[in-house]
Amino acid sequence: MPDTGTFVSVFYTTNEEPDVIATHRLTPQVEVAATIIMASNLGKGQVFAIGSSAYFEHKLLTDQNVQKLLKNILENATTHPKKLKVAVTKTADAALISLLKANKAKVYIAEASKLQSNTDIYFLTNDVTDTTELQTIEKFVSNGGNLVYGSPYSYIFKHRDPNKSYLNDLVKINTVLCKAGIFNAYTLLLPENTNDRLALTSEPFYLQLKNIMRELVKPFQKSTTPTEYAYAIEPTLELAFLNNADTSKVIKKIKSILSIGDTLAIPTLKKPLDISTPAKKAGYKFSKYLFDKSHNVGKSTDFVYPESKSFPGEVPKTAKRTTEFIDIAVKVGSQGLADPYPDYFRLHSTGVYVPAGEKVNIIVDPKYKNQHLKAQIGIHNDDLQQMDNLVRAGFDLTKSFELDKDSTSVFSPYGGLLYIRIPDSSTLKSINIVANGVVKAPYYKLEKNNLTEWANIKNNPAPWTELATDKIILTVPTYRIKDLENPESLLKFWDQVMDADADLAIINHNRTHPERIIIDNQVAYGYMFTVWDKIVAPDDQSCEWMLNEKILKEKGSWGHFHELGHRHQFWYLDMNEVSEVTTNLYTMYVYDKVLKKGLYNHEAIQSKEEVKKKIQNYLQNQPTFKKWGEDPFLALSMYIQIIDNFGWEPIIRANSIYREMDPRKYYEKPLSNEQRIDLWFTSICKATDSNLSSFFEIWKIPVSEKAKTAAQKYKTWLPQELVTYLPPKE
Repeated sequence: MPDTGTFVSVFYTTNEEPDVIATHRLTPQVEVAATIIMASNLGKGQVFAIGSSAYFEHKLLTDQNVQKLLKNILENATTHPKKLKVAVTKTADAALISLLKANKAKVYIAEASKLQSNTDIYFLTNDVTDTTELQTIEKFVSNGGNLVYGSPYSYIFKHRDPNKSYLNDLVKINTVLCKAGIFNAYTLLLPENTNDRLALTSEPFYLQLKNIMRELVKPFQKSTTPTEYAYAIEPTLELAFLNNADTSKVIKKIKSILSIGDTLAIPTLKKPLDISTPAKKAGYKFSKYLFDKSHNVGKSTDFVYPESKSFPGEVPKTAKRTTEFIDIAVKVGSQGLADPYPDYFRLHSTGVYVPAGEKVNIIVDPKYKNQHLKAQIGIHNDDLQQMDNLVRAGFDLTKSFELDKDSTSVFSPYGGLLYIRIPDSSTLKSINIVANGVVKAPYYKLEKNNLTEWANIKNNPAPWTELATDKIILTVPTYRIKDLENPESLLKFWDQVMDADADLAIINHNRTHPERIIIDNQVAYGYMFTVWDKIVAPDDQSCEWMLNEKILKEKGSWGHFHELGHRHQFWYLDMNEVSEVTTNLYTMYVYDKVLKKGLYNHEAIQSKEEVKKKIQNYLQNQPTFKKWGEDPFLALSMYIQIIDNFGWEPIIRANSIYREMDPRKYYEKPLSNEQRIDLWFTSICKATDSNLSSFFEIWKIPVSEKAKTAAQKYKTWLPQELVTYLPPKE
């Protein structure tokens, strides 16, 4: 491998021709191999693709193995003894030319790929963008020449325009390489150490299309990891479809293996679709690819996916299409939580719906045309193809449009609520738009609408509803709100929950933007999940509870409170082991302070006595920090002991220390886990005005001696139930 710090480019196969010569692990953390050197046939000639032009430069050319590789390529270029004629680019390293001449080759520089007759080999170390030049190279190889390509992609990537898509920087020589079944990908990897090496041993099956097809055709396929599928199998199949004609032999073979027909499977709640094997996953993905291609879905403005009728749902044909004048209060910017990157586009609700297959015109004031506004149709953007079964279409159901003209037509084959996306760094305070051809959705905004209006709002015909405050937005199926009589009181309750979370997280009640809970027929990860811009929850009994103020006050909703806790945690300052622990401090705080139900409201922590038993069982059975970190409710019990003895104030004071540090400063350069453990220890000692060294030692939390020494100025504290676990005095 090249020196540490030098990126190396990766290759994929697009047909059954190429042979993999050398591989390397993708990253130290990802146990998937990637192809670095590949060879293939094109017509009468051959292509040798190597992942870096550094292999043709002085440093690596001094290596005996690299020299041997090039000698093998030279010997392979001719079947009879003669002096080889070799072309190189103008930028070719002098060391390469010397090595070629030392191997009795006649070397010349080919300006703009102007290759002399009887040239045997062309060493290419730069990209080729000129169409005529590309045709010359293809003809050269097809007629029996040898192309030796050292990828320049790392250089191209380094000097790319970051404001443009990576697709803009893909090497154009791929148009020739792909005809030989080779694709120079936009994947780069780094050597892992100064003496890192490529592997020449038998490559994994997932690196070659021919071997992938061989495995997928088997009734009992080779077990593959999700990582192997995501990084190797899926992109290889995708490149095959992109770079071969639909009528080609290889595509016909793939379609047969993946059982791809002319119709598109429609997964529903009543008829789930099984995609539990790599072959079934690939079959589902690429059947849609071919379906979209045959129906010209990408360019059609009126196409309607059949599955859209079940999810996200149909708009009645009799529903009135209207023109709406929409005023939007701009709510953007960080509020100290784990927010996205600064150029993120924050969703803003409009309260209207775009029916599937119908065009809507959005008119914006000319003064907004340079504000980088976007329109988005739909909110369900999760890709579900990692699941084993689907109960709705498994793709991103949203569609976005730039609003950079006076009037913009927007449309979607799925349909969905209309949103305006505004840059998170925007200084706008409000905007107004006109939307023609939309359907009104049930949209209730606290303090903007009233209960008299609700009787009409709830009957708006769109299949999705939003209940909103300045602090939280609930996006739910419309059928769920038909019996909701008092959204005002319900939303005031949810604002209380948000204010309690804000108090514990030490942020202002007046939020820069609301959080979102989005109901989905199929949740992509776990029962519910949280990312920085949304919480996704299922359309089950928990959704019913979320909209029922009486039940919420009687029973709460641990799942939703837990996910909101994730949004308020101190990411990058909390130690690694407590991501599923400190979130429940917020859950417990809401139960205690909003619902007035104390600390014990989950079956895993039903009472103080049950918590004591859990602690006792842990401490009497070879306790370790690893065990502690693997059991979220056991770890939470440690926090409960502190809260039970000191109240919530120490947690709030410790969180204040974290907030003053500003966790956002640690996004790029996070503290080590040892530093984060010490930070929690010193903060809670200060907050309780107590030395908790023995407490942490008994629990097996590894605190540094330096941190323990700093805590000696406080009086030792230990809950009574832990005293018996103190080590005997010497």
